[in-house]
Amino acid sequence: MVPELFRILNSARLSVLGPLLFGGAVCRGPSSSNRVALTFDDGPDPDATPAIAEALERAGARGTFFFLAPSIEAHPDLARRVAERHEVGTHLYSHDRETTRRRESFEADARRAIAVHEAILGKRPSALRFPFGEPGRVRPADVRALGLVAYHWTFSSEDSSAAHEDAIVSHVAPRLHGGAIVLFHDGRGPGSRKGTGSRRPTVRAIPRVLEALQARGLVATTVADLFDAP
Repeated sequence: MVPELFRILNSARLSVLGPLLFGGAVCRGPSSSNRVALTFDDGPDPDATPAIAEALERAGARGTFFFLAPSIEAHPDLARRVAERHEVGTHLYSHDRETTRRRESFEADARRAIAVHEAILGKRPSALRFPFGEPGRVRPADVRALGLVAYHWTFSSEDSSAAHEDAIVSHVAPRLHGGAIVLFHDGRGPGSRKGTGSRRPTVRAIPRVLEALQARGLVATTVADLFDAP
C-alpha cells in the first residue's frame, strides 16, 4: 500500500526494490502476488473512459486512471464518477516533455494539477505518471516532496498503434503476470502522434484482457493495492 511504499522509498533500503524502479518510478509490484494493475493514461475522455470503467466494474475489478488535469476540468462529472470506484492519479497539467526537463517547471505544473484534483474530485492524488513516461530531470525526491509516488509500467499494451482489439489482446494476454503494471490509454494527450486516433480498440480489448486475467487466477487492482497484495 502507499504508506509502506513511501517508507521504503524514503529509507536507506531503497535497493530492496531493485528492478521495481525505472528512473525513480515504480514499474512493477511484487511478482509473488496475484494482482495486476491495469492503468489508463490521458483521460478522462467521454468516448472511451466510461466504457472502460464499466467493463472493469462488471468484472469486479478496479483500475488506475492517470487523468490530465485539463480533461478533468473539461469533464468534471465523468472524472468524479470514475474516482468513486477507481484510483485516479495525475498525469500532470501539461502533457509536454518540457514539463520534466526543469525541476521548477515540473513542480509548478504538478501543483497546478493537484489543485484541480482537490477542487473537482475533493481529494489530493497520491499517484503520478510522467507525460510519455519520461521523468526527465525530475528526481525521486522532487516527486516525494509533493506527496506523490511515480509509476511507470512493466509493459505497454501498445494500444496507441493498434487498429484492432485483436492486436492488443494478443500482445497483452501472454505477458500478464503477478505484479505487472500494464499501460493502456483512455484518451489522447497533446503531442501524442502514434495510432489511429480512436480508443475504440482499447475499449473492446479490456473485457477480453479481464477474461485472460481471470483464466490465470489474477486480479485487476490499483497501483496502490499492488503493494498490499497477498
